[in-house]
Amino acid sequence: MERIPAASAMDWSIDLDRGLRSRHHATRVRALDAAGPRLRQLCACPTAPAPVASAFGVLPGEARVFAGTMLLRLAAEFRNAVGAMRARIVRVLLSAAGKRGALAGARVAEPDQLLRRVKTVYDTGSARDRALALRVFGCLAEVAKDSVHVRSLILSSLGASSALEVKAALFAAGCICRLSEDFSWIILEVFRRLICSRTSEPQVIMAAIKAFSKLDCTLAVIHRVHEVGKQMILGTLEDVFKSEMLYSLSRLVSKSIILFRDQVDLLLLFLNHDSTPMKSTALKCMCFMFHRHTYHFPVIRTVLGRLLPLIDDVDFSLDYKSDVLMILQKIFCGKASCIHHLSGSELSKLLLAAESYLHSSSLEMQGTALEILVEVFCILKQARPDLNMTILKGSSFAYVECQGVTNNISLTSEENCMNRALYKFIAMIVNYIISLVNQVISIKKKKVTSGNICMSSELDKKYIAPFRLMLKLVSCYPSAATVALGELRGLLKELSQINGSNYSEVAVTSVEPFQTSVAPEELSTSNANAELLATSIEASHIETNIGKGKLDPTKFDCKNKKSIAHDLTLYTLKFANACHNVLCKTSGTRYNLHDSIKDLIECVHQNDSQYWSTYEAFHLIICACIARHTCKLRDGTQELCGSKEEPNFFSTPLVWIAQELCALRMTKMLIKKQKYWEAYRSSMYCCCKGLWFTASFVFRKLADAFNPGPFSCWLKSLLLFSAGEIEMKLLLFPSATIKLVGELQIDNDLSEDLYCAKTDTDSILSASQELHDHQAKITGICGRTCLANDALESNASSDFEFFFQRWFISLRSSFLEILTDILGILSSTSSAYEGRENHLNVSGELIQGQILALASCSLRLSDLAKSYDLLAASHMDMDCHSSSSLARLAFMCSLLAFCTAYSVDFSRAYNDVEPCKLPKRFSHASALQDLHGRVDGSDRQVVSQLQQFMPASFDAQVCLQSSGRMNCPGILEKDSYSLCHFAVASLLRARGNAESNGMTNGADCLYSWHGGLQLLSVILQKLMELPFVVPKYFFRVRPCLGAELYMFVSNPVDTSGMSVEPGFQLSLTLGMQWKRVLERTAIRPVKLYCILAASSTTCFDAAGTRSKQFGPQKTSEMVELNAKLLQYIKSDLRKGRDERDSQSGSEMVTAFARFEPADSGQGFSACLLDVSSFPEGSYQIKWLVCCVDENGSYFSLLPLNDGAIFSVRKS
Repeated sequence: MERIPAASAMDWSIDLDRGLRSRHHATRVRALDAAGPRLRQLCACPTAPAPVASAFGVLPGEARVFAGTMLLRLAAEFRNAVGAMRARIVRVLLSAAGKRGALAGARVAEPDQLLRRVKTVYDTGSARDRALALRVFGCLAEVAKDSVHVRSLILSSLGASSALEVKAALFAAGCICRLSEDFSWIILEVFRRLICSRTSEPQVIMAAIKAFSKLDCTLAVIHRVHEVGKQMILGTLEDVFKSEMLYSLSRLVSKSIILFRDQVDLLLLFLNHDSTPMKSTALKCMCFMFHRHTYHFPVIRTVLGRLLPLIDDVDFSLDYKSDVLMILQKIFCGKASCIHHLSGSELSKLLLAAESYLHSSSLEMQGTALEILVEVFCILKQARPDLNMTILKGSSFAYVECQGVTNNISLTSEENCMNRALYKFIAMIVNYIISLVNQVISIKKKKVTSGNICMSSELDKKYIAPFRLMLKLVSCYPSAATVALGELRGLLKELSQINGSNYSEVAVTSVEPFQTSVAPEELSTSNANAELLATSIEASHIETNIGKGKLDPTKFDCKNKKSIAHDLTLYTLKFANACHNVLCKTSGTRYNLHDSIKDLIECVHQNDSQYWSTYEAFHLIICACIARHTCKLRDGTQELCGSKEEPNFFSTPLVWIAQELCALRMTKMLIKKQKYWEAYRSSMYCCCKGLWFTASFVFRKLADAFNPGPFSCWLKSLLLFSAGEIEMKLLLFPSATIKLVGELQIDNDLSEDLYCAKTDTDSILSASQELHDHQAKITGICGRTCLANDALESNASSDFEFFFQRWFISLRSSFLEILTDILGILSSTSSAYEGRENHLNVSGELIQGQILALASCSLRLSDLAKSYDLLAASHMDMDCHSSSSLARLAFMCSLLAFCTAYSVDFSRAYNDVEPCKLPKRFSHASALQDLHGRVDGSDRQVVSQLQQFMPASFDAQVCLQSSGRMNCPGILEKDSYSLCHFAVASLLRARGNAESNGMTNGADCLYSWHGGLQLLSVILQKLMELPFVVPKYFFRVRPCLGAELYMFVSNPVDTSGMSVEPGFQLSLTLGMQWKRVLERTAIRPVKLYCILAASSTTCFDAAGTRSKQFGPQKTSEMVELNAKLLQYIKSDLRKGRDERDSQSGSEMVTAFARFEPADSGQGFSACLLDVSSFPEGSYQIKWLVCCVDENGSYFSLLPLNDGAIFSVRKS
């Protein structure tokens, strides 16, 4: 465990005292500078429990004692020092106090001594010294808040003649007022008199006004401060002071939503003020307030009614109108958009206001207007088509003619009109991008002599924003994708000429001037797509830290130039890829981008072939391949849904082989050109799409190119893993081997048959090969998968760099082991049945043995599904696509567990199995419940079918679990649901046939038993045909998030180690350190829970447990602990907790503890572990920690250290 601040408190105090006694000025300065952060730590750290303090050799409360000693030493130095050294001490205290100004948690045993030392400077020093002393009082507000002498000094200084002293007194007063309500009432009146006094200096008045926002001790104080400030603003104050008071009150009111409307009404009054600067101030204050997201909806209509007319006010300057537009953007385009609360006429006015600024001379205003219009268009998607046309009737959008917008799909007249409006709007967004390009060119053409015009990161963000807006439109209007790609194709042609034509400006597409528009009724929209597009558009360099080497793209490619044309071309390709992803995940879409993507690829190839060898182009070509097969599927009038006879998959062998060939041709070209970074990114994409042949080819080439090197262990592991997966795929489709290997030996031109449209695989891959006869080969594949894990384990600098990767590979290995066992059961059953087909007298012992084996496999698959859940919950910084990928893998394991359990349960042979022989935790109800919790609740068909398997006494609340459902429904997710439909319907039909036909004799029983196993074989075969993919998070190699738990015997006097006498409970004090949670995630835990467990049957293994942390037994234990911890949390949140936990008849005893989250990353708690029934021996405590955030989301924290060892022995 990291040293607690208390363990260093004495050393820090000695360092400060020794440093300040030094004769060297530099040494004294260094001692002061080091004291600031140390004081902040000591004052903020929680008091360590006695056992923890004893473990670090300190006493409870020692941190506060030495913090007080350091403060006293600083006060003494402040009293004795002069000039610059006193100012330095004040700066140290201010830095330790932070933004609030007062050092939180400052405590001194004898506060009078501390305050007297500072007061001596105030009494004997100059005005500057008094100012410094007052600021020290402010920093020590926790100590000085109740001191009558300090309050008196502050009040007297507020009337001083020195402005410096008055400003310091204002600071001190503000710090104490935040802690003392009674002093706030006094200071408020003093501030009012000071501000209204004619003798006060302007700088003093400004400082007093700024201090108003610090009077926020209670809501009553805030309310009264706002009343006083409002009276002064409406009084005789000068405009410059009124402006500052408006800012101060706005900052104050932003802390309380109760006064929000009053402040907005006050600001709106000044929009009619004669002074234009006051209008500007009111607008800027409103922009600040709405930016804080503390507004409420009744204010919106009032604000909108006052702001919209200002857009056309000729007396308003362009800067002020920009503020108006910015306020509208903050209100309607924020995280809590209010736009759906507007009426039709209000929305119409908003649309008109934004539209009028699309041709503004200010590009910033154009961008703001575009954001508002995108939000309005997304709202119109929710409205009735006829209402939309009424809204657009008065707008220039309504009179646009466009061709080829709908991709030859029959649409209504309203839809055609909306598509025309979208065509014009997207053209305006593209023209906005062109305007940004021309602006940079015009600014930098005189400064740049090379052929490239480079961009700063700020400009980068400006260029990304329009692409995000277009992608948001595409998510609402799929037809907009075709339009956008068509417009961007023209942009690419212009961009290709920039660097070769002496910075000639890009030509803007001619568009008619904008006019007006009208608006809809109450509407709603979602901002969920905004997060999707952020991850889709932005380049995501893989974060890796392997050994001492960092995986940097510059390590792979020598050239790394960046220009406007380069960036915008890549943005365009990324946008096209994102459009395809959005359409793939949009249910019911009728649009396909094959032709548009193909035209865009050809445009890039013809005009700028350098981008041909980029990852973005590779990704886009694969998207074109997928889109082509989607077209074929649509033209064949097929549907992606389950069938009674056969599941309909989009991910057919034909689609797979076409994508493999296409990807192989691209990556061969990248490797040939030594574009290793692009090849690596392309192979990552292949792993995420199940294109394992291409991935293994690239990883082999990269391993050869970078061996030896810091990445060799990573590349070796990827090579072993991908080689195993492609071998598995080729077991199913052995005839594809010739085609794929042949492609490696062909040096063909990419422009010829780029999308692999002409293949001779239709007949070759018509059906897959059964896996029954390949058990030995699958066992070998499983062994190679384990070798991939060993490669990471042997080369990792710590166990936690590759934690996710090793766990994921281990789960895949576990699945292959279960698959081998199921295939063995099916194979032996098939041979036994065929050998006795004429006289059906299969041994009852054989049947019972196989039923028990199937039950064991079902239980292991259920545990595997929950392991995938825990893997996702244990990495809270995971992206949503990776979470969905893990949820799909868990879903498939749960589905197979259900099918394995229910494939023979309707056979009479099952009734002959004694329940006591079944695995301990196995039950049909649990397998059914797990699958039922994962299916989409809106899918009524499969839900109703699953309910038919439930017995009448089934309790849907029996199992409490944290299973995750698949989201972001893509192609694989749809295929998985299709298989689920097929499997559940088939099992239900088989059960119905068995019941209707009856089982009057042994032959009927054996027929139904054999039929169930044949059905399981079919389902398993279909499941294996689906691509196995890895989540994107797999390639984020870095130390994982987690927690370390340290256990101490609660009796610090006990020096015999962690031991307990037989028949007694073990009293533990716990110290937890959570790692990298606050730094790497935006999640802020509000509750932290821990479970500790020990088993009386297993003693401590001296070999340790870290090396076995990814074994099936270890993960199964983590899943069991996670289930118990989740059940405890649900009881705790319902306030119906039973901490004793039902442990009767259980070999494992558990205890629970709760921790309070702290910014320091440390927490302490205590618990009792009931080991009174344990025999003498040594045992290891297992543990798991989780957290619940403010949104109620559940996350697990990975255990980064082993549990403690304790002994049960007689004293």
